[in-house]
This record gives sequence, structure tokens and C-alpha cells, in this order.
Amino acid sequence: MGQPSPYGPPPGGQPQYGQPGTPPQGQPGQYGPPPGQFPPGQQGFPPAPPVPKKSKAGTFIKFGIVGVIVIVAVVVGIVSFANSPASSNAGDCLTITEFTRGGDDPAKADCADPKANVKIAAKLDSASDECPGGSDAGYDTYSVSGRSSYKLCLMINAKQGDCLANFTSTTKGYVKVACTDPTKDGELVKVVSGQADKNLCEGTEATRVAVYPQPATTMCVKTNE
Repeated sequence: MGQPSPYGPPPGGQPQYGQPGTPPQGQPGQYGPPPGQFPPGQQGFPPAPPVPKKSKAGTFIKFGIVGVIVIVAVVVGIVSFANSPASSNAGDCLTITEFTRGGDDPAKADCADPKANVKIAAKLDSASDECPGGSDAGYDTYSVSGRSSYKLCLMINAKQGDCLANFTSTTKGYVKVACTDPTKDGELVKVVSGQADKNLCEGTEATRVAVYPQPATTMCVKTNE
């Protein structure tokens, strides 16, 4: 997954992962192909009607079934929102597999779940807002623009002694692995809660440091470099 500054922010997009303060661009697309048409004089079945937009789902269904379809759609929508980053707050954890525009959207996860690889340090009201500490902080970011504009400032969800794969990747999400795993490329040799100071890593084997001003945390990471 994309890596926090000072070891490299992930690229932007919409939704955008990347360096704080870079507003995502682009607008969502529309769908619904136009109906087909037979050439003059050609026999066959009439063209299929255009695929209705989601907002019109159930329009061509009998009244007795519409209620069931709508109820299911509402339930699915509620479940999707409950698991989405839009419903998340500071302290919640997420699973991110790719820090790229084409990657899967982040999903909420229990912070004790090994797949929960990032924790929300701060949730900002606008995609253009800057994470605490500015560019000197080590947050990964996830930004969404539009009617629901917001930015999530993310920190690695790991503790001292944990080992990670994809730590040095600029796009792949962190994966917790055994420290004997050959894919390991990062080991948290020291984690200090309550202080945000890179000097705390002096005297350790750390080759990279992630400093998070809010909540104040310092992570000293030994890489394979």
C-alpha cells in the first residue's frame, strides 16, 4: 500500500490516496446504454429496453414485487454505508488492499483483525484539508470529493514486534506476516504512544520512522534496505 511520509506518499485519485492537501479530481461516470434498433425491413425480436438507472430500479416490475425489491435495496444500502469509510470515525480501523484509484474501497474492520492494516487518526471535513502536522507527518491518506467531501488521515495499525509485508511498496496495502516470512520487508522495532518525535528511534535498528502528531505516536521500523 502506499507509504506514509517520510517514506513516500501514495498517488492521488478519486477517491484519492496520497499526500495530505491534494484534492482529488474527476466526477463519477453515468451508465445506461442506449436501446438497440433493427435495420429497416429486418425481422426479429424488438430491441431490449435500456438498462434502468439504480434510482429507477423496480420501475418495470409488477407492483407486488416492487416493495420487496426496494426493501432489499435499502437494506443493502444500509449495510454498505455501515461498512464504508464514510461512516468511519477517528479510532476506527480499515482494510486497504491497494493505495491506488483502481483498488478496492477501504472497508471497516475490527482493529484486532489481522486484516485491519490502518487506523483512522483523524477525519477531516474536506478533501482539501491538511492532516495534523502537515507534510512532515507520516500519515497515509484517503480522500473523497463531491457532496460527501472528507479526508481520512491514516496510521499503520500495528504494534511493537509486528512484522509487515508490502511496507516499502508504494501501492500495496500493509500485510501482517510472521517475522520469519520471506515476504517481510518491515519490522516495528519500537513503538511509542503519547510522543511524536523521530529522535525516539535513535539507538534502534530502525531505518525508517513514522511520526504521527495525532494521536501522538512514533513508529520505528527496520526494513530490508
